Amino acid sequence: MKSSVLFVQGGSRWKFDEDGKIYTDSNFDENIWKRYKFNDSELSVILRRENKIYSSDDAKSKFNLASDVVDRCIALPDIYKPRINFFSVSKICKIISTIRQEVKCSDYVVIRSLGNIYTNTALKYAQKYKKKYLVEVTGFAFESLWYHSLLGKLIAPIREIQYRTKMKDVDYAVYVTENALQKRYPCKGQMLGCSDVSLLSSFESTLENRINLIRSNNRKLVIGTAAFLDVNWKGQSVVIKALSELSKQGIDSIEYQLIGAGSGKKLRELAKKLNVSDRVNIIGVVPHESVFEWFDSIDIYIQPSFTEGLCRSIVEAMSRACPVICSDVGGNYELISKELLFKAGDYIELSHKICDLIETKQRIDESVKNFEKSKLFDKNVLNQKRELFYKHFFSS
Repeated sequence: MKSSVLFVQGGSRWKFDEDGKIYTDSNFDENIWKRYKFNDSELSVILRRENKIYSSDDAKSKFNLASDVVDRCIALPDIYKPRINFFSVSKICKIISTIRQEVKCSDYVVIRSLGNIYTNTALKYAQKYKKKYLVEVTGFAFESLWYHSLLGKLIAPIREIQYRTKMKDVDYAVYVTENALQKRYPCKGQMLGCSDVSLLSSFESTLENRINLIRSNNRKLVIGTAAFLDVNWKGQSVVIKALSELSKQGIDSIEYQLIGAGSGKKLRELAKKLNVSDRVNIIGVVPHESVFEWFDSIDIYIQPSFTEGLCRSIVEAMSRACPVICSDVGGNYELISKELLFKAGDYIELSHKICDLIETKQRIDESVKNFEKSKLFDKNVLNQKRELFYKHFFSS
């Protein structure tokens, strides 16, 4: 008889197309789902449901098909959007009763990112029914709320305490950092530090092409960020302010490209207010298979977030030998040279870091370092490390 695995996450949403096919965003793909199908077990996944129905072509171009890999896609009401749903007793009761029943009927439970009603409920009933469970830790509870909204600032200290308390009794935990998250949220049981970002083996020609691009030095400098456009905590506004600061110093030959989902309306308004609209290019969504080509086309990648776990975009940029500047949050210090970290929100310091990397030699040095370090995220290396841990979890 097949064993049953339940995966619960509260951040992502199921997306449906007009033909009834089910998709997830780029955070989940076939390779991620397969790691939970130990010995061909039945995999059930609980996520929130997005109400919008996409055309088949739109869904295929933007998202990853899940319904061919996941055995049971369980879509629950989204109590966070619109916010009025948070006060819906019937929706909350449905969420709790469904998760309770699914946990009760499962052999193993994988809980990704505690701190919401979906994952907290799964943890509660996994412990109550004495199920074998594992918690994946992907980010910092305090920072993710503090930089979200005014309400988030009120909730953040409480949520941080809850997160630390809940993690103490966990028997199995997987962290996306090597040290940063483990220090904040240690558990009593077995811990694995293993990034969710996995890369195909890189070709040395990638580094050669990057160095040739830097040495050509015959165009304006192009900097870029890949992140959601309509959330404040990703920090693109900090880069736009840094552009304005550089303009005051007479440095105008820089273009800032932004890719990611969202309208970018507030960012456009800020660029206009600061008179740098002609240097801010909001591209929008880029298909994932084209993202690496975009990394190859820019000169410096900037991750200005106010909170991160271990940032996928930074690692992907490194794999393309792209120099990187990033804020000093989360696990970023595990990836990037200390000299190229800046205090989150400090656009003056960021402008200085950009100036430092205009110089050709330093950009080449950072390209080499980043390319070599990205090899630690080789898909085969990480899969072997992860598979040993999950094998022990599923077989013990």
